Amino acid sequence: MSSYKNFLTGFIKSIIAISLIPFALGLLISFGKLVVSLFPISSSEIWFLTGFVIFFTVFLIKSVPGHVYVFGHELTHAFWTILFRGKIKEFKVSSKNGSVVTTKNNFLISLAPYFFPIYTFLIIFIFYILAFFLPVSKYIEWLFFFVGISYSFHIFLNFESLSIGQSDVKKTGKIFSYIIIAILNIIIAVAVLKFVTPEKIIIKEYFSESWTSALKICEFVWRYLVKSFKNVTMGEREISY
Repeated sequence: MSSYKNFLTGFIKSIIAISLIPFALGLLISFGKLVVSLFPISSSEIWFLTGFVIFFTVFLIKSVPGHVYVFGHELTHAFWTILFRGKIKEFKVSSKNGSVVTTKNNFLISLAPYFFPIYTFLIIFIFYILAFFLPVSKYIEWLFFFVGISYSFHIFLNFESLSIGQSDVKKTGKIFSYIIIAILNIIIAVAVLKFVTPEKIIIKEYFSESWTSALKICEFVWRYLVKSFKNVTMGEREISY
């Protein structure tokens, strides 16, 4: 009975994932247009890109201490558990692996480390908390710099982590997990860019354009399937005569 339930759950997740592909492509196409529209880049974007490229360079030439990534990974699980009103019963971290025992779990909690840049949001949160007590606004460029570093950390270490396989992804279902991770990473990327350069990005317009692109992709696929079906049926009729 459990194997049948697992098969049915996996099948439903695969159908959902496949149906989300046009939306994921729509988001990606619009994201590409959005990035191009950012030129010429502003001062805040230069600071962000500098931080992003610096970490990427460090990532290429030197391994990052395992504790840093693993701690952020498990902390993200814990944070999203709390968001869903769950409780943390155990939290363990080492240089190679870690674990969190919680009272609640779902696919967002399982996949959160792969789309939610916890260090980026922590840096932003700490900066604005300090702003209540200290004149940190004059260091806003450094905020964008460290946001760039932390976001680069999120992108490249998670790419490396996913490339070698992760139990969270396997448990949730590979096809479903990768589509959800891709969609949410694009949305988070737009949010980060909106934070860095708010005057250039209108979120409502971005999603509207993404939805339009997704509908066009669906229309194209539908026409292709209908045309293929007609060709097959016409071929069968020719054979029968």
